[in-house]
Amino acid sequence: MAESVDRIVDVLVVGAGPVGLSLACELRRQGVECVLVDDDDGPTPIRESRALGIHARTLEAFQRLGVADAMVAEGRRLNGLSVYNGLTRITGMRLAFDLDDTRYPFVLCLPQSRTERILIDRLSELGGGVTWGTRLASFTADDDGATAELKNASGQTSRIRARWLVGCDGSRSAVRHGLGLAFKGGDYEQRFLLADVRLDWSKPADEISVVLTPGGPLASFPLPEAGRWRLVDTTGLVEADSSDAIVARFRELVNRHAAPEATVDQPSWTSSFGIRRRVVDRFRSGRCFVAGDAAHLHSPAGGQGMNTGVQDAVNLAWKLALAVRGEASAGLLDSYDAERRPVALAVLRGTDLMTRVVTLHNPLARGLRNGLFRVLSRLGVVRRKASLELSELAVGYRDSPIVAKDAPGWFMALRQGGGTAFKAERAFRRGPRAGDRMPDPPIGTSDPATGRERRLSDVVFEGGLGGGHVLLVFQGTEPESGALEVEFLAEEFVSPRRVGRIRPILVEPKLPVEPSPAWKGQRLADPTNALHRRFGAVGACLYLIRPDGYIGYRGQPLDAFAFREYLKRIFR
Repeated sequence: MAESVDRIVDVLVVGAGPVGLSLACELRRQGVECVLVDDDDGPTPIRESRALGIHARTLEAFQRLGVADAMVAEGRRLNGLSVYNGLTRITGMRLAFDLDDTRYPFVLCLPQSRTERILIDRLSELGGGVTWGTRLASFTADDDGATAELKNASGQTSRIRARWLVGCDGSRSAVRHGLGLAFKGGDYEQRFLLADVRLDWSKPADEISVVLTPGGPLASFPLPEAGRWRLVDTTGLVEADSSDAIVARFRELVNRHAAPEATVDQPSWTSSFGIRRRVVDRFRSGRCFVAGDAAHLHSPAGGQGMNTGVQDAVNLAWKLALAVRGEASAGLLDSYDAERRPVALAVLRGTDLMTRVVTLHNPLARGLRNGLFRVLSRLGVVRRKASLELSELAVGYRDSPIVAKDAPGWFMALRQGGGTAFKAERAFRRGPRAGDRMPDPPIGTSDPATGRERRLSDVVFEGGLGGGHVLLVFQGTEPESGALEVEFLAEEFVSPRRVGRIRPILVEPKLPVEPSPAWKGQRLADPTNALHRRFGAVGACLYLIRPDGYIGYRGQPLDAFAFREYLKRIFR
């Protein structure tokens, strides 16, 4: 470069909220050095809780980062929602997860201020940090990276050259503006009131409580500290800006419609806010990216905002790590937009619908809404679908250009292998799809140190290993399935140049078809065949698990050539 710079880095991340911190931690975990800057003088003040809900899929990402246990220890577990008309509970819905779904079958209530500090501590452990009081004043991007001018609180400037630039800098993103990305959408008419207060009432402290009022619902969320709640007025009937006026409004709502004798006082944070819904036209522009609120804004209904942003970071980090090392295929980074923008659009549609349903003004429409919710909340299939959607466990990338399946189909299986091959193909068809989140069932053992039940993710992401894919090779449960000679798989499927990037694990059934003494990779016993059943592994098959916990590829029967061809979508 002709222009002088003060520093050259691989990745510059702008914005140290939960999204930027998660991205920086993931990059450091995967061996990539990055610089993280933020124009504030520190993390979110302790008194400002801001984003509260951490969903199961985000907790799984935080588990890989090594911070989930600390968060769960500090937070409050929420297991459902109840709706009240005055003092009477008229309906409700508990989260409905199966044992195999997740280690985190709840919504964790933890203030954003604590989430950020736990991530900051983890980033420090990984050798990174945040440069506070430093804003992105300007930048120019080219085919090889971006040159950024940073300005600190004293007005001093510095120039930094980054091979990659990521904007996690919120709704007013300087990175998004500098790239000229369109940010189309709209605003809601209503203004909402919020207060974190002390509240002495009898509502359960393990669920969200919604109180119906003539003007609209009053939503309440128990905070981790006993006796403290977040209250949200969705009516839009009262405009208030001062803390005293906002608390007075909530005192009126609670005493009139929920708990006549309750005390509402000691506010730690109050806010009057509007809601916007917008999505950027693309998540990538050359060597620059946007994530989190810089890429999408939507209603807080369902608590999806921070969670969606963290998943942006997790999706981008492993791809960016491969690119920094010069190992990424030409199209790998394009898949960030292809995978995450549809998710953001779906979240926007879902939260928009929830917001409009919650803020209905017509009395007849409200009556229909309440009656429909009472009916639907009693249906197990509805509760389960809602739980998987809310938790983001249902998010997947089946249409992604970097996921694939190789299987013959039932006709070819029957023609080529007869009834046993047909049976294996039919079972495989019922397994998780390419692009789906990896199932995380228990594996029948416990952690000797903690006594906690071990799950598949504990093996796949053992020791917090970052940056690598894991190849699960299922030996199959029937001798006729073709599950022979698996001892050669490690060498046939994982070439020497990929040994450091793909870790093979042989999943052995209750009665192994063959002992496989020559297998050189890791082994995982499946003593009850539960893993084989969950993955549809009657016949020998394989699943490639990406570093973000999604299935990139699955194949049955075993075909080394097809697998190596797929890897060209990921690696150079």
